Amino acid sequence: MIIITRIAFVKSSAIYEGDHVLALTGESWPPLGMLYIGECLRQEGHNVKICDQEAQNLSSEEVINWIKKRDPEIIGFGPYAQSLHYALHIAKTVKNWNENLIVVFGNLLATYADRQLLSNHQFIDFCLRREAELTFPQFVKMVTQRGNPKNVNGLTYRENGLIKRTPDPPLNRDLDALPIPDREALIDFEYKMGSNKYTLLASSRGCPFNCKFCACGLVSGSRGVWRPRSVDNVLSELHFLQSRGFKEFTFVDDDFTINPKRALKLCQRMKKEKIDMIWGSEGRASYATKEILRSMKAAGCKTFIVGIESVVQRVLDYYNKKITPAESKLAIRNARKAGIDNVFGLFIVGAPHETVSDVIQTIKFSLKLDMTAPIFHILYTPIHSILWQEGVKMGVIDENLDWNRKIYACDVFPDTVRRDILEKLVEWALLEFLSRPKFLFKEMLRTIKSSNRLENILNIFNK
Repeated sequence: MIIITRIAFVKSSAIYEGDHVLALTGESWPPLGMLYIGECLRQEGHNVKICDQEAQNLSSEEVINWIKKRDPEIIGFGPYAQSLHYALHIAKTVKNWNENLIVVFGNLLATYADRQLLSNHQFIDFCLRREAELTFPQFVKMVTQRGNPKNVNGLTYRENGLIKRTPDPPLNRDLDALPIPDREALIDFEYKMGSNKYTLLASSRGCPFNCKFCACGLVSGSRGVWRPRSVDNVLSELHFLQSRGFKEFTFVDDDFTINPKRALKLCQRMKKEKIDMIWGSEGRASYATKEILRSMKAAGCKTFIVGIESVVQRVLDYYNKKITPAESKLAIRNARKAGIDNVFGLFIVGAPHETVSDVIQTIKFSLKLDMTAPIFHILYTPIHSILWQEGVKMGVIDENLDWNRKIYACDVFPDTVRRDILEKLVEWALLEFLSRPKFLFKEMLRTIKSSNRLENILNIFNK
């Protein structure tokens, strides 16, 4: 027998520092992982609600009041290093308010810093490691029926003053078996992209590549493994979203184009079955062919993002990116020729052994690309990424001290460009890119021809 339980999830706000991301919309991403877990719990009869602090523009006190009003029996948090501060404050406050409230942390930090979280914060009762769609319902059953924690895979807990860990859960390879999250049933908030009702959709998880800086596959423990949903299953979700009035979404696949045949088939089916939504995705430069991009455009794709990272092959090789600058240049050109409205290039600066000259070379390369805008990041080290582990081996990252903060490579690795210099270079790059007369004229013409871009600009000025 399942005991109906009141469960709340909180996506805490992040503290941004040092990032130079060109954000023209100011929109917030829905917490897709929590939505999946919440739907799995809801289908077992539990009462589940999700609060997105950042998207709903709530102070910590307002989130705490939201929690008190709903009076959950279990509350879950899934912070990254950037959002840990608010998650800890909120969790500690509500635990003091109700000592019987079960506080559980999940996601990347809880997977790799579970011992540190429980050792340093007594108000956290459990950490649930890895993907939790299948294990969270088991965890709730264990808690409500006073079962043995040893029977829940991926659980870290205290027993007689000691921290215990159960084995990791097996990797879920059957993503089609997961339910489609009913966004409206789980969160009392409507995400917008411009004026469009908006959400995220994952048609696959993981990536077969092993880029040094990437956190892909770390939560699931499946680095280098790509897990697709079937095209039929993805179409079922798209039809469901369309029936609920959604007008825009983003594929959050680590690489939508990773399997060209599947990408083509999915886009062709979307067009054939009249999926009338606009969307965007990221793609790998080496797979961004004219055929795929034209098919994406025909299926409603308005935004395509290419991971370029650097124009210096030595830096790309350090990242283990396995692409060339020529492939990135061709990918941008193919996207433009396909008629995709918004084409962005992702760049990373601040790698070990990357010089100021290398960064300037990359910036000058970005100025030659026919993009809507470049998106620059200063390289940081996600916990347990290949780059993180390299830092641990070198002694520049301490697993016991550095797990709870965002670490920029330039702040700890030797032979890097100083962060203040990188920040100035990135600011200069954006200013140079956006102030070119030829670029402005081209973008003005494209905007006039694109109803989607015109609407986005009007919404920016109406905010």
